[in-house]
Amino acid sequence: MSSEDRAIGVIRRVFNARSVALVGASQEPKKYGFMTLNSIIRGGFQGEIYPVNPRGGEILGRKVYPSVGAIPGRPDLVIIIVPVNLVAGVLREAGQMGVPAALIATGGFRESGRLDLESELLCISREYGIRIIGPNIAGINYLPNKLCAMFFPVITTFGPIGIISQSGTITNGLSEWAAYEGIGISAAINLGNQIDLCESDFLDFLSQDDPTRVIAMYLDGVKDGRRFMGSLARATARKPVVILKGGRTHAGQRSASSHTSSMAVDYRVFSAACIQSGAVLAEDLETLFDCSKALAMIRPPKGKRVLTVSTSGGANTAAMDEAEKQDLAVPPLGEEFLSNLKNLNLSPLAALSNPLDLVSLSAEEFRKVFLLADKLDAADLFLINYGDPVEGASEAAEEIRDKVGAGVAVSYFAGGEEEKQGRIKIQAAGIPVFPTPERAIRGLASVCRAATYREGLSKRGGVITMDSQRFSPSGNVDRTFLTEPEGIQYLESYGIPYPPHGMAATRADAVEVAEKIGYPVVLKIVSPEILHKTEIGGVLKGLTSAQEVGAGFDLLISRARSTSSRARIQGVLVCRQLEEGPEAIIGSVEDAVFGPLIMFGLGGIFAEIFNDVAIRVLPIHQSDAEEMIQEIKGYPLLRGARGGAQVKIENLVQMLMSVSRLVEEKREIKELDLNPVHLSERCISALDVRIILGRR
Repeated sequence: MSSEDRAIGVIRRVFNARSVALVGASQEPKKYGFMTLNSIIRGGFQGEIYPVNPRGGEILGRKVYPSVGAIPGRPDLVIIIVPVNLVAGVLREAGQMGVPAALIATGGFRESGRLDLESELLCISREYGIRIIGPNIAGINYLPNKLCAMFFPVITTFGPIGIISQSGTITNGLSEWAAYEGIGISAAINLGNQIDLCESDFLDFLSQDDPTRVIAMYLDGVKDGRRFMGSLARATARKPVVILKGGRTHAGQRSASSHTSSMAVDYRVFSAACIQSGAVLAEDLETLFDCSKALAMIRPPKGKRVLTVSTSGGANTAAMDEAEKQDLAVPPLGEEFLSNLKNLNLSPLAALSNPLDLVSLSAEEFRKVFLLADKLDAADLFLINYGDPVEGASEAAEEIRDKVGAGVAVSYFAGGEEEKQGRIKIQAAGIPVFPTPERAIRGLASVCRAATYREGLSKRGGVITMDSQRFSPSGNVDRTFLTEPEGIQYLESYGIPYPPHGMAATRADAVEVAEKIGYPVVLKIVSPEILHKTEIGGVLKGLTSAQEVGAGFDLLISRARSTSSRARIQGVLVCRQLEEGPEAIIGSVEDAVFGPLIMFGLGGIFAEIFNDVAIRVLPIHQSDAEEMIQEIKGYPLLRGARGGAQVKIENLVQMLMSVSRLVEEKREIKELDLNPVHLSERCISALDVRIILGRR
């Protein structure tokens, strides 16, 4: 059994516990020890509850035991809410009893600079095999077992959303939103410092938890990036996962670090890893909740065509603006559809297009239009856009949902009692209701993204596999900078194109190579001590004759010697100069959390000023390479926009895949930079290569 399977087994036993001990139970209503005990009781837990406090007595009608050892039997879970200096002793006592896991709510560990206290807990955990949730957490709530082991809130509304969050406040907020709207949750898990069981363990558990239909995550960072990607990919193959990353800005990263001491990774890297693993990314808490709600309640669509019908032109305009931002298709209504619409006796003021403005408050007209749209397969996603109070709105929405094959969402923002009651009734029927058209569209877009990923798994070759141990990020290591001829050898061994070239140790050699490969040529100084050739004038372009090449050779040698008397000058690299054309950058670097990455972007101002690059974690599938190319804002230029040459995208995909294999298999490569990469209709070729070796 793998360590991941063992962790899932422990979590499953904890969440389905039949007995719980609470160490630090208190008589004081304002103390966490009282509040947590009260939550367990009010949550409806049916198992045995053992409050523990050296004073003994009784709390909330429950007998209090003086110590863990005094409890009759062995509890499935020990919850620890005692002063930080007492935690280790309680954990040791529970471990000696054979308790499988402890939930440590107490704070004052790493987040307060006390790494030594966490190390002590880990030693006890390993000595006795007791697993740790926390420390520094608000707790857990698992609705299938009615186990609300957190000081607040007491959520008993059971539903399809499972929550994993590094923030106790966000854990509670998402739980309360879901309960307030009548959707409910299956689980709420606060992670805290994660010294043992971590986000990947709980993600593995919820991915196999039948009551959980969608997983909502708020993360400041992850413990092991590559393991997280593997867990995430396995989860998204089964059910949708929505993730909001805290610390996306420099200020946010400082906050995340001070809050939970999590490693705040570059957000572009984190988001790329999540997208690559099939997650839906949220930009804020509101969107995290909206997408989770939509994914839990809307059937997966066949495509991304959306039809919106409203009582209001303004509501439709808002929906369409957001649809374009979310890359949803808004197809025009076909002639057959338009012809049939005219037979429905709609208002003569109705705008018969997509979006469709009924200029009517009739729920029956909504029903007839959407049933016709379903019959004629007009769209994959339907937005019922109630921009005004509509009598019978809930009944119409429910009938539409039941009779059509498209995914259905409702936007209801008319105000008044009709909307208030209608939203409650519609959502109770299992149809997600959003307070604005934009939020509804974002929810529909998330459903589309999740469906597209799952449908494309076979194209990707199945679930992504990440070797966490093989690519353990290294610390400061000795770095070896290769000369360009040495780097070219790596490229050639993996079929990565490079222009015809040759090394020249003398002026005569340079002329001979140039005559052989053909003019024009480029000359580059070669020295292991000169890493940035252009900074010393170590590159000459556009040489068209033997005389120019000879003079250029002498000039480069002179410049190199004047730059550094210690520089070992190996000679000059002579390369065929390719015709002018667009350029790209392809590179690889090792991230501290996710390991080796691959990056693609257009050269020049696109990379330097617009920062227009796409990133993925290695290894990549061909579909990842295709997505990277299409993801950059400059992609239309590769397709011939503004009269430019059309680049053979399949050749560019092949180069990305070759670089992926090179870095994956040649583990000594720590950094690789192909800059620039020449792009043209005829060929794609690296024009410069920079490789740094190191231990990984």
